[in-house]
Amino acid sequence: MDETDPVRRQSALEGAYDSPQTAAWYAARDDRMNQLLGHPFVFRALNLAGRRGEVLLDYGCGPATVAGHAARHYGVRVLAADVSPAMLAHARNHPIPHASYHRVTDQHIPDLPDACADAAMCNHVLALLPTEDALLRAFQEIRRLLRPGAPFAALTTDPARAGIRYTCQQIGDPGAAYRPGDTLPVRLRYDDDTWQTFPNVYWPADTYPRLLQQAGFTGIGQHHPTVAQAEADPATDPALLLSSTWNAERTHPPLLLTTARA
Repeated sequence: MDETDPVRRQSALEGAYDSPQTAAWYAARDDRMNQLLGHPFVFRALNLAGRRGEVLLDYGCGPATVAGHAARHYGVRVLAADVSPAMLAHARNHPIPHASYHRVTDQHIPDLPDACADAAMCNHVLALLPTEDALLRAFQEIRRLLRPGAPFAALTTDPARAGIRYTCQQIGDPGAAYRPGDTLPVRLRYDDDTWQTFPNVYWPADTYPRLLQQAGFTGIGQHHPTVAQAEADPATDPALLLSSTWNAERTHPPLLLTTARA
């Protein structure tokens, strides 16, 4: 995809995710890896256990499965926002307690006021943004919507793990080299052991802290959640741990958690 034509690139990425069939596929994917190594770490980084009744922004909510879990288990009120009408329609058809739904347009959510959220998360969305300028505008918008000092957590795959086949997904092709802004294929597994391929964009891990700082965030950090950390957490579902050997995830932690404060 041509990096010199960001409008065309954005349109192609949005089109890949904006259909009822794709929304249903995305909601039905095998999500065990994120359930083990992703979402619990996001929730802890945001201290959702101590935010009952507060407002959580899910920027790029997709079918809002993760936002729904946060609302039901932690009692937060959710602002579910996405660029895709199909994803938002799927989310509305699977109602979340105390949630409202908002369209993202050019990284902006025009119907939400400043400082309306107590915490924000962004799960597997940053690698869908086609340019560094789009990433920066997304971070600026999230910071606008957060109250001063509120936490932000972004979950992404680690692009340095390109080509490795994990339990539920693979990003990139073995042996391929990618440059910032290149299209990166992401393969997601389904329960019937079929795989679907979706386009992402290759952004090196250090892209996010640099742009977060430009957007005015502070306290920026990054780490890889590990299987050992999940095993040590008494809240981890034992059945989830036993559902896979997690061999590749143990040797090459696949997910990257970036945290910051507004």
